[in-house]
Amino acid sequence: MAKKHLSRRQFLVLSATGAAGAILAACSPAATATTAGDTTKAPEATKASGAVQPTSAPAAGGKSPRGFVEVPFLAERVSAGKLPPIDERLPEEPFVVGPGVLIQEEYGPWTNGEYGGQIDIAATWGTGFLNIAQASTPLRSPSQTTKASRPNLFSSYEISDDFTTFTFHLRKGLKWSDGEPVTTEDVRFVFEDLYNDPDVQRGYPTELYTQGASANGKAELTIADEYTFSLKFSKPYGMFVAVLNSWIPGYDILIKPAHYLKKFHAKYTDKAELEAALKEANETDWVKLLNNKDVSHWDTGEIRALGMPVLNAWVLVEATDTRRIFERNPYFWHVDSDGKQLPYIDRVVNNIAIDNNATLNAIMAGKVTLAGGNNISLSQMPTLIRTVEQFGRKIFTTGSFNFPPMLFLNHDFEYDKEGSVWQTLITDPDNRFGKAIAAAMDPDEVNKSVFFGKFGAPFMNNLGLDLDTANKLLDELGFDKRGSDGLRLGPDGQPFIFRITFATEAPETAPVAELLKEQIQKAGLHVELEVVDGTLWDQRRNANQVMASIKWNDGPAWPTGISEDYLPNHKGPWSPMTWLYYTSNGKEGRKPPAYLQEFYDLHTARKAYPPESDKGQEIYKKMFQWMSDHYVMIPTVGPQVKPSLVDARLQNLPVEGAPFDLDVYINAEGYWFKNA
Repeated sequence: MAKKHLSRRQFLVLSATGAAGAILAACSPAATATTAGDTTKAPEATKASGAVQPTSAPAAGGKSPRGFVEVPFLAERVSAGKLPPIDERLPEEPFVVGPGVLIQEEYGPWTNGEYGGQIDIAATWGTGFLNIAQASTPLRSPSQTTKASRPNLFSSYEISDDFTTFTFHLRKGLKWSDGEPVTTEDVRFVFEDLYNDPDVQRGYPTELYTQGASANGKAELTIADEYTFSLKFSKPYGMFVAVLNSWIPGYDILIKPAHYLKKFHAKYTDKAELEAALKEANETDWVKLLNNKDVSHWDTGEIRALGMPVLNAWVLVEATDTRRIFERNPYFWHVDSDGKQLPYIDRVVNNIAIDNNATLNAIMAGKVTLAGGNNISLSQMPTLIRTVEQFGRKIFTTGSFNFPPMLFLNHDFEYDKEGSVWQTLITDPDNRFGKAIAAAMDPDEVNKSVFFGKFGAPFMNNLGLDLDTANKLLDELGFDKRGSDGLRLGPDGQPFIFRITFATEAPETAPVAELLKEQIQKAGLHVELEVVDGTLWDQRRNANQVMASIKWNDGPAWPTGISEDYLPNHKGPWSPMTWLYYTSNGKEGRKPPAYLQEFYDLHTARKAYPPESDKGQEIYKKMFQWMSDHYVMIPTVGPQVKPSLVDARLQNLPVEGAPFDLDVYINAEGYWFKNA
């Protein structure tokens, strides 16, 4: 088997006036990794050749026989015999974190830290930022990349040259948060007793079908021994490298705590014990109970997650309707080069906020240690700055994991309506309608009016206002007559309404929508805004009832494969019926016309290669160009700049102008308080 190094992909950041405006730069050439071991080295004293022998707890600040430093927060439990000493809690080969491991070194300088302290947040949902910060992806690349793949849960892994077979070797001595060993039984249980059990009817995640398509068949699992297993796919599936690195699916698509979940599975539990568990949970169906107890990594802050063993940096230990408390996982397998077990910080407390205004109020009251991502926005900066001196904070800006609000045009809307004006416009081979809409939009005005002028320059298929071009294209399309209200009649001579539907999930969506309405109406089109709640939004989207919509997506993370929410019905719907056809193997939905089939061909071809390989990037660029050329989505403004507000004592933070706001979360296990 050939061995090639997986080097990391770089993101470059330029500064905008007074703040950082993130601009995704071209990626460096990539080679393909086919085998990998841990590329960071533990201190010599941590290397163990056999089973770890019981040891007593080291003195405060001292090192154990294996070279580790016992955590003061846990020392009392160790001394009382309620918890094994650190040498017994860590695997034979821990994962060593240092410069360039969690995020690229140029974006996040690293210094080994000190134990202790608590992070307070005020998120609107129980898990808060921990679904991103828990560090439990099967492989690990810095930041939002997928190229420099270290074996996180594994001591090593191999990938066949044709990208069909992936073999993994679990770290010997790796343990769940309750101290039970992690073995291939935890993998077998997932595949055989959840995905393949006809009673459970769980079904396979999309990521575990070859190339993400059910038509290509499921991954075939082979268990070699207690620590080794492999997955075989029917076709080359290099994109699976991204699945293994991405925090979006997480580790639990492959591995779950079988010893815990078996207690709720009829195959493994005594009938009387299962009935008792059902009665305690006020359930009558064991499958519902099992599904309720099997909490995904997104929801580890839910009350029902109490008691479920995890592989995360912090574990839920207390949960009420108003507060969730997470404490450090005593068995977390990450350490620094000094032998200190991560995370450095002992507790994360989420005092749950009922809405974004409540989050802001908690920040203003000094009750928040860290706020970033989508918890705060540039529009709140004048308010946030007032708390810097009062509470010893600092504010810095980064690029974003997300594209700004995008205007989506639904190419399937009214596809089944004979004589549809919309379909005539949207299927125009020259894409003149999309071009006209983009030319009528003014991203600079949106930037100045809503985002303080701090976002980046116009990009993609909206490079700035050109009203003359918009009017010319609309005239060509048959919008050359006006009604009594002065607005354009459609090509059929009837009133034409361009309806934009959106949900108010982010504070800037509504003002952006109002500006778009004003801008597009200057070109003579009648624009209506339709605001719906989240549930109705999903229903309308899936029913193909949305003509156009405003939604954000994860555009900066597409090149690396971390996210694929460019897909036709994942965020704003731009072709939900052909996506249904694709995912149902032609049983439902709309067969894609030739120009939409071009997208699916590129999407499928990309799946064969690691996303940051030369070939993967070549295909991605063609696919991205197709999306731009066909105006399936149009940016309303330039690339986002996002603020983060943190306790000024926190160390190992991303630097000003780093490419991703979510790295403020992904780096959390490495944070520590200076002069606490």
